[in-house]
Amino acid sequence: RDAASSAVAGCGGSIMKFAVYAVACLCASLLSPGLAAKYIIGQQEHAGAFEVMFDEDKQTLDLSKDCYPGKACPPVVVMVGRQVGTIEVSNCHEGVMYTFINKGELDAGVTVQHEGGLYGSKGIPQFGSGTCFCYRENNRSEE
Repeated sequence: RDAASSAVAGCGGSIMKFAVYAVACLCASLLSPGLAAKYIIGQQEHAGAFEVMFDEDKQTLDLSKDCYPGKACPPVVVMVGRQVGTIEVSNCHEGVMYTFINKGELDAGVTVQHEGGLYGSKGIPQFGSGTCFCYRENNRSEE
């Protein structure tokens, strides 16, 4: 071989080794359970999965104030207690994918919907979960 083809072959070999290494690292990181999202669960200020208490009378969930005082609810809301029927959700933060977990005492499921049901609803069985993405049309400010 001449010097130019040896240099290209050497470079290709290095690039190939790097590509194999990069793919192996990517696969390992995707399959590693240690890198999955993990939240503090409870009613503390920094909980990433906040437990909201419900009783038979509570039928609403205000995501701007029903969690820790003075803070909006995090993306994961664990509904605990004796919730039944339809829960009207309001004041979501645009761009957040919310996960609602029904950890209720009653074996009946619940329905979670935007206030008034304008944008549909989501049934969540006991010990089940459901996701809703907060998107608002006409979110541009008028100048």
